[in-house]
Amino acid sequence: MKCAFSELAAQTLLDTLAEIAEPAFKEFRTTEFIVDFLHNNNIPVDKILKTGCFGTIDCGAGKTIALRADIDALPANPEATAFKHLCGHHAHTAALLLALQFINQHRNQLKVNIRYIFQPAEEIARGATFMLEHNCLDGCAEVYGIHVDPDQRLGGILLKPGELMAGAKMFEICFRGQSTHAAYPHTGDDVLVAATDYINLCQKIITRFKNPVKKAVLSFGQIHGGQACNILADELVLKGTYRYFDDEICSLIEEKMIAIAQAIELIYGISVDVSYIEGTVPLINQPDLVAKLNTIFFATDFTVISDHDPAMGGEDFPYFFTACPGVFVNLGIAGSAGHPPLHNKDFTVPVEAVQRGAEFWTILATHLD
Repeated sequence: MKCAFSELAAQTLLDTLAEIAEPAFKEFRTTEFIVDFLHNNNIPVDKILKTGCFGTIDCGAGKTIALRADIDALPANPEATAFKHLCGHHAHTAALLLALQFINQHRNQLKVNIRYIFQPAEEIARGATFMLEHNCLDGCAEVYGIHVDPDQRLGGILLKPGELMAGAKMFEICFRGQSTHAAYPHTGDDVLVAATDYINLCQKIITRFKNPVKKAVLSFGQIHGGQACNILADELVLKGTYRYFDDEICSLIEEKMIAIAQAIELIYGISVDVSYIEGTVPLINQPDLVAKLNTIFFATDFTVISDHDPAMGGEDFPYFFTACPGVFVNLGIAGSAGHPPLHNKDFTVPVEAVQRGAEFWTILATHLD
């Protein structure tokens, strides 16, 4: 089935969604735009939520597959007063809208019903569970998602079975002691020195306690505390994240972080509180479904890549796997000169990638049975 997509239509969608970029769970104008597009193209809408929506193109088949696009943007400045699609979610949305327009016009040629999902709040890893709470996958046998990939060339797709993206948790460590003059450290507590020891010891979790063949990373991203150069602060906060694929490693990291906190308390006579924020679970692609997609796309002009190292970045898509099996696919967007990375201030998506994304969805929807 021929499914070439207009550059003008793709660019218009991309530009419009870029102009109304909104953060997690505040994608009000974005949702309104998506719903208007669906209604204007006579595409059925099953449920419109506070932000996000989903619906079904029913061709009378006995099987329904789901296609998901995320819709939220990222802060574009430190004050979080402006937002940009620095992770390409507007391209995911534009590609799926174009594909649905085509699929709906050719629904008599489908062998499966199509459930589409426009999901909010992926960037804070809460959107997938939110959509599941609203029964977005009820009756679905499989679920598929795509993400633009600046490390892959335009026209390439990464179809990797098994481990694709890591599970992620965020943490906050609060150190509290007695403030004192910096000239007399023995009269109080130095929570900054305690925190630096904590950071250094935590790195040993990865290098000395974890099985070296298991993949994991632990990083500290923020440190806040102190009010003057000659005062030892009474409180300091560390924030960071760790990434993993194995639940056993996840438990090990948490246990050791708490044990190190207790040791720091004993050595420095301060209190250390460790708290965790759930992020994402590991994204493990269903091997038999990947094999099915390989069969479909090897017969197209997409360049299929399957041998690739897992990424330590997180994605909330695997929460959908609690409802049905699925596959997450990376869509190449890089030109010959490379491409800025995801979340970089200069990140953009070329219109050709939106067209290719729409082609991917259309080929998938019209070849699955």
